[in-house]
Amino acid sequence: MFSICIVLAGLMLFTLLIGNIQVFLHAVMAKKRKMQLRCRDMEWWMKRRQLPSRLRQRVRHYERQKWATLGGEDEMELIKDLPEGLRRDIKRFLCLDLIKKVPLFHNLNELILDNICDRVKPLVFSKDEKIIREGDPVQRMVFVVRGRIKRIQSLSKGVVATSLIESGGFLGDELLSWCLRRPFIDRLPASSATFVCVEPLEAFSLDSNHLKYITDHFRYKFANERLKRTARYYSSNWRTWAAVNIQLGWRRYRTRTRGPMISAAENGNSSDRRLLQYAAMFMSIRPHDHLE
Repeated sequence: MFSICIVLAGLMLFTLLIGNIQVFLHAVMAKKRKMQLRCRDMEWWMKRRQLPSRLRQRVRHYERQKWATLGGEDEMELIKDLPEGLRRDIKRFLCLDLIKKVPLFHNLNELILDNICDRVKPLVFSKDEKIIREGDPVQRMVFVVRGRIKRIQSLSKGVVATSLIESGGFLGDELLSWCLRRPFIDRLPASSATFVCVEPLEAFSLDSNHLKYITDHFRYKFANERLKRTARYYSSNWRTWAAVNIQLGWRRYRTRTRGPMISAAENGNSSDRRLLQYAAMFMSIRPHDHLE
């Protein structure tokens, strides 16, 4: 009887194992089949529209990265019809750790974080993709979770100022200033720079209407002096403006204390004049926000 029980238990466990393996393989093959169908449809559409090979390659690269990151499922679409309380708890579980990585949100209370979690959207960008161009209206704030972004701002005569935004950084701080400005202006602010992905990027975003809702309902917290200073410290606009003026101040100090450099004096003078011109430009377009 003991041997019979052991054999039967082993057969049952083996049957369960085989069943679980079949379910797993079926799920994997179903996702793979879904990806193949999507890729086939995409290839057919690109061929029908006669897209150039460079655009086709970018589309393929983005689709591969999206499937590798999200597993072929749109999580926000799956949970959108759930009850509000359940959906909020799920989004808090999925997004809270990511949101807490952003220094701008470190000092916010749990109520505000819950509202942010309920409204953020995950984003995926492939390498060399432009997130937003200089002069375009800023429609959302993007918070970097993994990857790096290059910020490119045109000065004059083809000269540009560049900087890097890494994990924990954000772009679109013009939108935060727009939400907190009084009197309020309906027109969305323009982007002060072009942002390009240096490497594959994972991020999440807050749309302008969601950000305005949060800042309106929790204005007491966003008017906090510590949060203001944090926003300015991590703002790429203020950092670029400050860097140019620091360079100008250092060169003035060096000229006043040590005199102009003798070697390559002409190049140095032209460089100083150019820097003075750029500094004057930045002084005239000094970033303005709710910190003023």
